[in-house]
Order: sequence, then C-alpha cells, then structure tokens
Amino acid sequence: MQQSAVNYDRAATLFRRRRALYLIQRQPCERLNREPILKNCHCYLCRPIGLVRDPEFYSGRHQHEDVRLEASEVAPEAVTFTVSAQTHGIRLKAKGLTAPDKSVTVKAGTAGNVTSTPVREGTRVSRGTLLCGLDVEARAARLEEAEARRDAARIDFEAARTLAEKGLAPANNEASAKAALDAAEASVNAARVELSKTQIRAPFDGIFENRLAEAGDYLSPGQPCGTMVDMDPVIVAVEVAEANAGQLTTGMTGTARLPSGKTYPATLRYVSRTADAGTRTFLIEGELDTGDDPVAAGVTAELFIPMGEVTLISPGLLTLSDAGELGVRYVDDQNTVQFAPIKVIDETPEGAWVTGLPATVRLISIGQDYLAEGVEVKPVPQGGAQP
Repeated sequence: MQQSAVNYDRAATLFRRRRALYLIQRQPCERLNREPILKNCHCYLCRPIGLVRDPEFYSGRHQHEDVRLEASEVAPEAVTFTVSAQTHGIRLKAKGLTAPDKSVTVKAGTAGNVTSTPVREGTRVSRGTLLCGLDVEARAARLEEAEARRDAARIDFEAARTLAEKGLAPANNEASAKAALDAAEASVNAARVELSKTQIRAPFDGIFENRLAEAGDYLSPGQPCGTMVDMDPVIVAVEVAEANAGQLTTGMTGTARLPSGKTYPATLRYVSRTADAGTRTFLIEGELDTGDDPVAAGVTAELFIPMGEVTLISPGLLTLSDAGELGVRYVDDQNTVQFAPIKVIDETPEGAWVTGLPATVRLISIGQDYLAEGVEVKPVPQGGAQP
C-alpha cells in the first residue's frame, strides 16, 4: 500500500509537469482541475504519460523512472503537425571582404640606383612588364668582360684539341683547356643573371597597385619597387564560426552581395580546418565570377551558401532518445511513434534548421517526451485534438 502511494505521488508530479507544459501550449483540457486527476482523466494529455486506469502502475509493478505508455488496448492520441523540407542557407555577414587572387610586393634582387619607373600606379600590365629599372653600367661592363674571357678560353680549347689530335701535345692539355672554357661560360651566365636583376618586372598579369620606389632611390637587395595585385578572380575572405565551418566544403556554390547591391556567383575554393587562436573562427574563401565588372579589394561582402534541403522546426520539439541522442519524435505512415536523430545546422528567429528528417513528416508537438518508440497512436492534427 505504501509502495502504491509512492508511485502515485511520482505519477502525480510528472502529470503536473506535463499539465504546465500543456497550458503553455494554450490548449485547454476540461479535466485538468477534476479530482482525482489520475484515475478519471482520459484526455489525450493524460494518456501519453501512462495514466489510464492502469492498476499495475499503482501496484508498483512499473519500475521505470520515465513513465511512458507502452502497448495498450486503446491507442493514445498524439498531437501532430506536418512539416516539409525546404532550402535554407547560412548567411555570412560583416566579416567578409573582397581581396585579390594574388598580391605580391615586387622587390629588388640586387643593389643599385633606380633609373626608371615607367609604369603608373593602377595600370594593368602583362607578365614581364618593366616596373623599375636599376643602373646597368657596371653590370653590363662585367658581362662584356666575362664574354671576352669566354671567347679567349674557347680559342685556347680549340688549339689544345687540334694539337692533341695530331699528337703534338699531351691529352691532358685539352682537358685543362675544356675546364677553363666551362668556367668562363659559367662566369658569363652569372653576369647575365646579375644584369637581369636590374630589370624589376611584373611576375604575372595584373594591376601595378603601388609604386614604392622613385627614380634616384637606392635599392638594396630585398627592398620593394611596388605592389602587384591580380583581381581576376576576385576573392571574398570570410571568418565563420565553428558551428558553420563544419558544414562547408570546397566546391560549394552560392552568391556574394556587395554594398553596391550587385550579386555575383561564388564558389568556395578554400575552407580552413584550423581555427584562429584568438577568435576561434575559421577562414573561408569564395571565388567570385565578376565578369568584366571592376571590383575593388577591401569591400565588405556578404556570402550566401545554400545548405540543401533541411527542415525548419520549433526548438521546443527537440527531445532526447533513451541513449541521450538529440532528435524529435514523429508518427510514421503506420501511426507508430518513431525517433529521428537530427543535427541542428542553423538557428534563426524563425526556429531551428535541422537535417535528418524525411522530406515530409508528422512531428509530435505535445507529449513527445512520454511516448515510447513503437507505440501505436491516433494522430490528432494540432488544434484539432479532442479530450
């Protein structure tokens, strides 16, 4: 008798919790204030938690912490509403900026005075265009000297080879002359390379963005002549949160919107897998197809990447399985309660966007925490439940 009283009190406590949730849902039950509640109430709210004239419940034979309805002669009613999958996207705002595909500071490879800067800032140039010229007099003279020594070495080699062929000189003389010629050729090549370094040229097709040296400046090796950028294609660099980074992969397509209002196709070309130590965000890059439109670097941009078919639900419908897995309970085509594990990919003021549900599904909106999987129910559309 004492054990029955304990079970009854526990069931009453569970019922009061369910009644509070039910009142929040604003769907009144005529029997909520009738006593004794547990023994006489047959409304669809009381049935899902197993309070339907079950003498075994009050005798203590039910030992489960969660009081759920198992198979019974009368199928309980389950309040449901139907939802369908739809396309949803994650908007990445505020932190996105346009950037060039390539940006390089062109530097001097040798020391010398700047003698020419033929390209104006902002000019589109081709690869190999001269950007800065250094004085060449000393290096040109060294090249001429190296070429003269090479020519003399070639004459000595040919003479040694002729004498060796006629047996008038030892063979090692020819070998020594050949080594001297090779050394002279190497000196010529080195002088040519040194001379070429006086011509600082564009490394790729692009725009000569900034000139950092003027005629008369002395440049040491490594000092800048100017900056080259390649704005074809334009890149949008965005920092995204951890929750979003895991949903993005290279090759995904979407659109980018600029402050001007123009929208361009975008393709993700890079998704970082290492978070920034300070912000805990991940860098992604989208490649824009801007056509012939001029787009400046450093402009705020907004990316929109569709995430595919997902379902919008109320966060209040989320529940846990017996194993602690996050999901929802729904009614299948056989009017049987099923549990579907889901993954929340985005949260908006409208609700939670989730994956893992069928394209169209009848979700249980009331009593989902107290309906066991496999129980047959009588679906009642939300707003049309009967006590």
